[in-house]
Amino acid sequence: MTTLSRQIYPAESADIKHYISGQKKRNDHYLHAVIHLDAHIDEDLLKKAVDVTMDAVPLLGCRFVETPEKAYWIPAGWTASDMVQLVRTDHVKAKVYQHLIIKPDEKKGPQMRLTIVRGEATDALAIVLNHMICDGGGIRDYLYLLCDCYNRLAEKPDEEIKNLPDPARRSIRQVFDQMSASQMNQIKHAELQNYPQTKKDYLPLQGDERTPFIMTHKVSADRFDKIKSFAKSEGATINDALFAAYICALSRNLRTDMIAVDCPVNLRTFLPKDYQPGLCNLTSNIVCAVPSHAGESFEKALSEVKQVMSIQKGNLEPLRVYWELENVYQTLPLHQAKQQFPEIYSIPKNGLTNIGVLDDSKLVFDGVRSVDASISGSIKYAPYFQVAITTFRKEMTFSTNFHGTSEDYMWLDHFVHRIISYLPE
Repeated sequence: MTTLSRQIYPAESADIKHYISGQKKRNDHYLHAVIHLDAHIDEDLLKKAVDVTMDAVPLLGCRFVETPEKAYWIPAGWTASDMVQLVRTDHVKAKVYQHLIIKPDEKKGPQMRLTIVRGEATDALAIVLNHMICDGGGIRDYLYLLCDCYNRLAEKPDEEIKNLPDPARRSIRQVFDQMSASQMNQIKHAELQNYPQTKKDYLPLQGDERTPFIMTHKVSADRFDKIKSFAKSEGATINDALFAAYICALSRNLRTDMIAVDCPVNLRTFLPKDYQPGLCNLTSNIVCAVPSHAGESFEKALSEVKQVMSIQKGNLEPLRVYWELENVYQTLPLHQAKQQFPEIYSIPKNGLTNIGVLDDSKLVFDGVRSVDASISGSIKYAPYFQVAITTFRKEMTFSTNFHGTSEDYMWLDHFVHRIISYLPE
């Protein structure tokens, strides 16, 4: 445990970026994860494991504070007993979704809710975690950490758990510190492409701030193999294929010359293999922009997306936005920095994020195995929209998180089915 974990923690520029997104009603800035288990978990042992993880992620027990000059996290005394609860039900899936849309309060804390949804013979875990603390890659790392602590406590309950992630390693600067002088010069002088958007870029969604929902759609492991095989035969990746299907579906509804899609990118790839960051936000954004007529066929869309993504891979230019956010945040009083953040950081209204693979071998709780798991991002407000995809044992889960009406729910259900319909079978 570092000295930081006993002190007030400084807020990072990424924390503020997500906080502003919540204030501006782009999204609710909370991450969501679900793990379905094949048996009952030990509730008391899970609470002990959560308490141990707080040595690595002390912000879980903090509350967020902002003044005109600065922002920080202050310990509020919350423990696992305040975060973990158990509910019993005969309708596990429905209850899971109910507990996923309950929002914590960053100004009070704690910053995570973990609900054990208990059926007759099995459990499911519904996790809601403040996006200000970490990104999709971060919550995946947290799930692995939680499981590891649970197993180590089960094996040796009296042994101190060491080698946890360093809670001080939260800044975006840990990525910039790995860059050479020429790379940093490229970042600082990058000319970013701009994609102005109008209502023509919006999906026909009404939105309803009072009604958040999360819906999921599945793609089988067998079809995953077919998609991957087809993409490979075209010299593309499965990520390219997912974007191509998304472009095809969007082209049916958007009357624009160009379709621009936001794509979050994990910056941990820039860190040395032996470097372990803390649980934090290390995500950049690239834009996949292709002519709308590319959506006339999946093959045409895949070709266009592949070209765009091949250029974007390894592209340092999008990091200029995060360098400017960091520079503004570190040099200006908070109230001035918050005014500039929206001018620096903007993303297309429509987005897709492929969070990646969840390793089932890292989600075993002392013999209790995970039979399904998925992660999704924040719950969007109209006109912002995003589909999040995770893969578990080759089965893909498409998660759609939105504040909307019952008509929006039905429309999006049809829309995501349409995205999936374009993928090779």
